[in-house]
Amino acid sequence: MQHRRRYLAVLAVVLSICMGGSTGWYYLWQRPCTQIEITGAEYTDTESIYSLIDSTLTSRLVVDRIQRHPWVRTVHAVCYPTGIMRVEVEERFPRLLALTEEGMPAYYLDEFGYMMPAPVSPIFNVPLLRGSPDNYHALVPVKNQQVRNLLALISRIPLVEEMMISEFGVTDIGLTMNLRLGDAEEVTTVYLGEEAWEQKFYRLNAFQNQSLHPGVNHAVGVIDLRFNGQIITREKST
Repeated sequence: MQHRRRYLAVLAVVLSICMGGSTGWYYLWQRPCTQIEITGAEYTDTESIYSLIDSTLTSRLVVDRIQRHPWVRTVHAVCYPTGIMRVEVEERFPRLLALTEEGMPAYYLDEFGYMMPAPVSPIFNVPLLRGSPDNYHALVPVKNQQVRNLLALISRIPLVEEMMISEFGVTDIGLTMNLRLGDAEEVTTVYLGEEAWEQKFYRLNAFQNQSLHPGVNHAVGVIDLRFNGQIITREKST
């Protein structure tokens, strides 16, 4: 009986501590703060983030509002007893720069297909994307499945980023890209088709390593990878 009473007393103390801690964190999460500090924004304009909030909001509302910023991927915010709210943001990283039909920057795309507004002068050295039919919409990922598959591939395979790819194109015959092979100065157009892109990138890399050597003036204008594991090349016209 005495052992049971001791157990119940310890249990009551533990529950009191847990409830007190939960209440404390709930208070810090809900209470308004008088000062906000934002960290983690390396290339996003912090003024555009501050414009979404004010100094009387709770942590929950601050997180909800900052997550609407097109360049912000995740947000964490805690209001401390000092009255300072610490806000840590994780930014989206662009993988492609989509162009309009006129060839002007339309929006950046991250690996999940979310769109971020692009300035007139691009600030990230990422491949261009032509032929994307989606109009810009904040907080809504691009709907074109070929583009989403390409973005997932770029983020998953380092080989894609290692290649000197200047441009991708979404066309009626599938995906195309422009890149430089070896030490060639001119670009080569590669036809990737509509499927099995990952295998084709590795096949292209093997072809480049085996057939194209440094110091040789390569004249490959087109590489076609659309047909049954074959590599069809066409020289540049002179």
